[in-house]
Amino acid sequence: MEKSCDNCKYIRLGLNQNPCGDCNEDFDKWESEAPKIKAKLIGTTDPIFLPQRKYSNDGGADLRARIDKPIRLYPQTVVKIPTGCAVEIPSGYVGLIQPRSGASSVGKLVITGTIDSSYRGEMLMSVINPLDNGYVEIEPGERLGQLVIVPVLLPEFVQVDELSEGERGTKGFGSSGKF
Repeated sequence: MEKSCDNCKYIRLGLNQNPCGDCNEDFDKWESEAPKIKAKLIGTTDPIFLPQRKYSNDGGADLRARIDKPIRLYPQTVVKIPTGCAVEIPSGYVGLIQPRSGASSVGKLVITGTIDSSYRGEMLMSVINPLDNGYVEIEPGERLGQLVIVPVLLPEFVQVDELSEGERGTKGFGSSGKF
C-alpha cells in the first residue's frame, strides 16, 4: 500500500511500513530491509548475465538470453531461453520473471514465471512470439525479461464445504464489462 510522509511527502511502497516520523531514520531502516540476493553465473563467466537494473530505482532487473547464436522464433511458438544465472532468493520472498515491454512489443513476449526461494537452478525464460506472421530472432545477450523480487505470504489452505458470499460471486472472465 502506498504511504507518504506528512513531513517530507516522500512516497514509499512497502508492506507494513508506516509513514516516517523522523524522515531519514525510518526511511534508512526501510531501505536496509531489502534482501541481498546471491547470484551465480551458469554456463558463462561473463558478468553481463547477472540480473541488472538499468536505473537504480527500477523494480525489475533485466535478464539476458545466454545463447550462442540467434534463435528464430516463429509465430505462436514457445522456446525456453537460459539466462546464464541462478539466484538464491531468501525465504519469505519469490522471484517473478516478467516480460520487458520493449521486447514484447516486437514479438518476443516472456511468459511470467515464478522462482521459488528453494530453487537453485539456472533461471529460464519461456518466450512466445504472439505475432500472426513472420518470425523474430532472439539475439545472444539480448535483454528479454526482468526479475522482480517480492515478499510473499505463505498461507495455509483449509478445505471447506462452502465459501462466504462475495460481491462478484462466481462471475469470472469478462464479467465486469469491457469499459
